[in-house]
Amino acid sequence: MVHILRRGDVYHWRRRVPRELVCRIGRRELLKSLHSRHKPTALCRARELSTAADRLFTVIMNTPTLSAEQIDDLARQWFRQVVAQWETKTVVREKFQSLLSVGGTPLAPEAEASVLEGMRARVQKALAENDLNPAVKIADALLRDAGLDIPVDSPEYKRVCWTVLRAQAEYFKLTAAWRNGDFGVAPTDPLFAASLRRGGVVSIPPSKPKSMPLNELVGLYINSKQRDGQWKAGTVKTTLPKLRLFAETLSNKPVDDVTRDDVRNWRDFLSDLELNNNTIGLHFRTVSALFNWAKLEGKCQIDNPLRGLAPPKEDSEREAFTPEDLRVLFSSPLYVGHWRPDRRDRPGSCLEKDHKYWLPLISLHSGLRVEEAAKLRVDDVTEVDGVWCFRVTDAKTKAGNRVVPLHPRLIDLGLLTHREAMADDGRDHMWPDITVGSEGRYSQYFVQWWSEFRHLIGLGRGRLVFHSFRHTFVSTLMNGGVPESTIKKIVGHALQGITAGVYGGKLLTTRDLLDVISRFDFGVSLDHLSR
Repeated sequence: MVHILRRGDVYHWRRRVPRELVCRIGRRELLKSLHSRHKPTALCRARELSTAADRLFTVIMNTPTLSAEQIDDLARQWFRQVVAQWETKTVVREKFQSLLSVGGTPLAPEAEASVLEGMRARVQKALAENDLNPAVKIADALLRDAGLDIPVDSPEYKRVCWTVLRAQAEYFKLTAAWRNGDFGVAPTDPLFAASLRRGGVVSIPPSKPKSMPLNELVGLYINSKQRDGQWKAGTVKTTLPKLRLFAETLSNKPVDDVTRDDVRNWRDFLSDLELNNNTIGLHFRTVSALFNWAKLEGKCQIDNPLRGLAPPKEDSEREAFTPEDLRVLFSSPLYVGHWRPDRRDRPGSCLEKDHKYWLPLISLHSGLRVEEAAKLRVDDVTEVDGVWCFRVTDAKTKAGNRVVPLHPRLIDLGLLTHREAMADDGRDHMWPDITVGSEGRYSQYFVQWWSEFRHLIGLGRGRLVFHSFRHTFVSTLMNGGVPESTIKKIVGHALQGITAGVYGGKLLTTRDLLDVISRFDFGVSLDHLSR
């Protein structure tokens, strides 16, 4: 059964959480927009979400929140603690001093052993009857101290109570004997038999406290700089997006868990964003200052993981994709069938034709930058003089504003069909599932995904970044004898010199540019994608 409902004009997926998992998941139902008014598209996406939810529920149901060994360790820990406390009281007490009291009144020493024996008998009776109530308060305290929140009707909670009852039975047996002066008695329950052997006590190392997540550290850092009068509003405005970008790229992991490999992956991500090395270096200096401050203020334990990993100031030449690279990419599960939308490196029967599918194809066949392709609106794919074109209107330079004809292969692969579907859905953007990133970039999250994906399919060479598609496009046209002025007009580079700047390329029509682009297949066949 596929679970969809319509809210306004948009379909949503809704799935009820099984009753036994509500406490562990923290909600009674799962709800997510399918970002489509088109029912067949919504149904396809809903099936994927339902399959993923089924797997999630199965994993949670088959994975206890505490293992049996961890529960046993909690009980042993409590047992050792209370026995040690009793030993301490025994050693420091005055002669004939009572160790127990009832209602604030000390018991007579001779009565203590009898009381302890009676308590042991009641606990053993509770064990025999599987009455867990006598252990509830202790179990709750142990779980609270361990930072665990377990539903009281779960098997794990019941096992905690059961092992605590066993620990109480051993404790009262031992203390009753010791109160009578018999220290030859030892635990007989196998769970606690080794707990009091001198030199053989099994200790539970304290768990390492988790450091704060990166986004929390960023907030403290910004606030500290402002309180200390070191930063004005302008500095915050330029610095905060870079810090948020770093935190988001690393999924806001705990500060002390950040590794140098994380930093390398972030550096690759910045390269895929088509930033030059000077700009990447600025990002490095900004984030490096964050870690230096965190270490000084005691907010992290690790040394600065960015040290020595910044790129050189001079930009290294980015590689172009070889025909073999392109064959690897366009034969990967992303294009021929993947397991599910969030695992496009694994083969499967799903084929999602969203921005992850189209952006590499568009950049290869048009030379568009990743941000230009990611920002495309439906109206930016338009006819100019009878030729379907990409229209780039908000580039950083005057030359960057241009029209680029659609390569015939993009039309054959269904790009105009996708555009029509978005228009019919009332969408403004070609890729409605794209979320704008922390620096206002439409391409941020795609590039973050792409940087990881290309490594997974064997295209992880250091200088092979998303910008390499544009480099491949330009190199192919140059090697094919296309005049430099024509190439610059297509890719949005300014023409140099007075003559070139005033006259170069002015007479080229969109039909002329289409004739140029359509001559090239970039060394790779895509016939298998048209079937």
